[in-house]
Amino acid sequence: MPALMDDTALRLTGQDRVLVIRLGAVGDVLRTLPALHLIRQAYPDVNLTWIVEDLSRDLLLGHPEIDEVLRLPRRELKEAAASPLRFVKGLKELARDLRRRRFTVALDFQGSFKSGLLSWMSGAPRRVGFAPGHCREMSFLFTNLRVRPRAQRLNRVEKNLALAEAVGAAGDEVAVVLPESPEEGERAASILRDAAPRGEAVAVLSPGTSRRQAHKRWPAERYARLAALLRDTLGAVPLVAWGPGEETVARVIVEGSSGRAHVAPATSLRVLAAILRRAGVFIGADTGPMHLAWAVGCPVVALFGPTDPGLNAPLGPGNAILRVGRSMADLSPEQVLAAARSILARPRRPGGAGWPARWSRHHLFGSAAGAQP
Repeated sequence: MPALMDDTALRLTGQDRVLVIRLGAVGDVLRTLPALHLIRQAYPDVNLTWIVEDLSRDLLLGHPEIDEVLRLPRRELKEAAASPLRFVKGLKELARDLRRRRFTVALDFQGSFKSGLLSWMSGAPRRVGFAPGHCREMSFLFTNLRVRPRAQRLNRVEKNLALAEAVGAAGDEVAVVLPESPEEGERAASILRDAAPRGEAVAVLSPGTSRRQAHKRWPAERYARLAALLRDTLGAVPLVAWGPGEETVARVIVEGSSGRAHVAPATSLRVLAAILRRAGVFIGADTGPMHLAWAVGCPVVALFGPTDPGLNAPLGPGNAILRVGRSMADLSPEQVLAAARSILARPRRPGGAGWPARWSRHHLFGSAAGAQP
């Protein structure tokens, strides 16, 4: 069943000034990029501004398909919330900043109260979002053109593409465009040379999750055992990536592997993306780094516990999805090793800055994908 709109389908024009709203989590921002790409391909002259929080802003700066990246001052607004007057003043300043750009269209890919409020604050006369049942926190109250995807439980990429198609940006290509500077590529190559000086395949392990998503973590001792197996049986070099607050667990894994694994240095998300472009496999849970690996075309062994792979698994062939029941501890290192072995045995396409990840929408989602004209 195709995606439907509650109102007449909205097409953009080259004169439109469009605000894209997808604010926070790295994985959610990355899975909106294919929709952005279709919009830019369909409307090369439209002005596209993306508002985003600090967590994912680094990924979007300098993006060739975005005209301006706006920072949502979440931290400042949170601090101001202790004083109602300061908070209201902060909201008014944000609204003025948005409205002076004279947006004609706001596209709410997030579907939350916060994103819906921003679409209304933007002053855009056309505010496109998801219909009731496909969004959260009654965000549909802030939009006046609503997209109804073909099903409630869709992979997030397909759901975002439905919104893009509703505004006239149709196409079979699912592409993730992420810029990489020469400096980022050189930094990544240097890190990989240090870890694997003889050119061995590198397996990037990502053990961290946010505190809120601790249920997604695979135990550190399982990663340590896996690292030893990867090195001893496959000859691959395990490189443990980590984010803020995760360095300790990364070092626990290295110590538990008796030094077979290496701790990656602190990097930005963009340098991590450059590392993943050149790595042989990524192994980790349903987190931002997993989606980053998918976005740059690195084969993924995705570790799922109670969360739904149908919504969040990396798309396309070449990935392995391992799911267990209630506890991530039920997944054994030997199971993960078998999946990594299969991936590393295949020839790997060349990577690098000029090779965006691309798939066929029809092959990913089948004939049901699409939107009603």
